[in-house]
Amino acid sequence: MTVTHTAPPGPGGGRGTANAADYALDPLGFLTGAVREFGDVVSLSSSNVLLAHPEDIGRVLVDRGENVVKISEGTRRGPTGFPRAMMNSEGADWERKRARLRPAFRSERLAHLEEAAREGVARTVGSWTDGQTVDVHHEMSRLAMLVGATHIAGREPGEHGEALAGAVAAIMRLTSSPRLPAWLPTRVNRDLRRSLRDLDDALAVMIREHRDDGAGTALDALLADDPSFEEVRDELATLLMSGYETTADALTWLLHLLGAHPEANDRMGEEGFARAAAKEAVRLYPPAWVISRETVRPFEAGGHTLPAGTVLGLSPWVTHRDERWFPRAGEFRPERWLAGGPSHRYAYFPFGAGPRGCIGASMALREVEVIAGELCARVRLEPVAPEAVRPRPALALQPRGVRAVVRKPRRG
Repeated sequence: MTVTHTAPPGPGGGRGTANAADYALDPLGFLTGAVREFGDVVSLSSSNVLLAHPEDIGRVLVDRGENVVKISEGTRRGPTGFPRAMMNSEGADWERKRARLRPAFRSERLAHLEEAAREGVARTVGSWTDGQTVDVHHEMSRLAMLVGATHIAGREPGEHGEALAGAVAAIMRLTSSPRLPAWLPTRVNRDLRRSLRDLDDALAVMIREHRDDGAGTALDALLADDPSFEEVRDELATLLMSGYETTADALTWLLHLLGAHPEANDRMGEEGFARAAAKEAVRLYPPAWVISRETVRPFEAGGHTLPAGTVLGLSPWVTHRDERWFPRAGEFRPERWLAGGPSHRYAYFPFGAGPRGCIGASMALREVEVIAGELCARVRLEPVAPEAVRPRPALALQPRGVRAVVRKPRRG
């Protein structure tokens, strides 16, 4: 039987190189505008299609490799690809790696995570003085690294924690805009290679100093069968970058939103509200602002048949801000989650979904909830120039310019 492939509409007819330039200048605005103008299935190039409807998104995310895969076999990866990590693997290799890590993210370990989060908040707040102006993202990055490394490795990162945080921050910054090919000796490429070496050095110390004390951490699991350093390095790097960095970003966005909505800040101690606020923050500012898959068979979407080899883009940023699924979608309204959330299951997917969904999604949300709740109980963060805050779409959706004045309650 002959399969007819029908190209969806898109800017520039879905063929113009101008799309790449427009995307590079403003990825979030470009994707949002493309869906607004052309609908739920948009051709961005001859081999790239954006899907925005929850029905299609769900079909992509729950697929178990029959029609779409995360990374096609033989795909070349850039210098930050970490190809040996679970999230960049497929088939039996992916299943083995996910099964190896799954026990480290079981629900019984939530108590350990919450304890580390509360201790980290107490230490962070103790280092602040009343009236001090802080860079919120920097502070949340340090806090998230402390909590994340403690949870992943079973111990505080110690003196190499700053090196880890610095290396990850540099990699995020250097991958936030299009780069020339990695082999060219540009300043950005040199800085990126240096940051990757710094990350390697810091992770090598973490691995070398690790002792298995039976806590069942992710690093315990990774080292159990004597793997190569490269495999452990890739796995730890992705756990830190997808866990620590996205937690720091989500926390910063939540605190920024609470600063602009003092009535919501005042409700953070109410049962269930902190979790609702955390979910709403990652709706508006999803750390993974775009997700990609590749078709291995013809794939139907919105009345179009997309050929094998098509890269499918799914953007939580776009779908989460669609009025069809979230009334008053541009507003921060935590109460929408107390009423049950969106009408469609796949209108909300900040951590992906299906078999390839984030292995630590529930823990990440709980960590944001606990840390934000503890912070709001101890201090008030008054925003400084909130109108200057902007999202930076790097590997994660980073907040730029979030600063606040610390207000501690008066004693007595």
